[in-house]
Amino acid sequence: MSMLAEYRPYIMIVALVGLFFLPSEWRKNKLFMLAVVILAFSSGYELIYKEPVTKMPSRVNQALNGETAPEHSENVKYYKKPDPNM
Repeated sequence: MSMLAEYRPYIMIVALVGLFFLPSEWRKNKLFMLAVVILAFSSGYELIYKEPVTKMPSRVNQALNGETAPEHSENVKYYKKPDPNM
């Protein structure tokens, strides 16, 4: 199973190329174009970052909530401290 996971980006690229050998009536379909875009993005992401696409949400969450995230006190115009009496 690990060998299959290791070659997953290349398998997706082969599937992407294989989609273009389908009949031309299928290639005019919007679902076909959606499949092409998703496969191209997924395989590109896995080749660039060397990790599965399923880890992308955690990477985005880490980037948004990591050490570089602004503190509430940095923008006093939009942040109001909660009332301690409530």
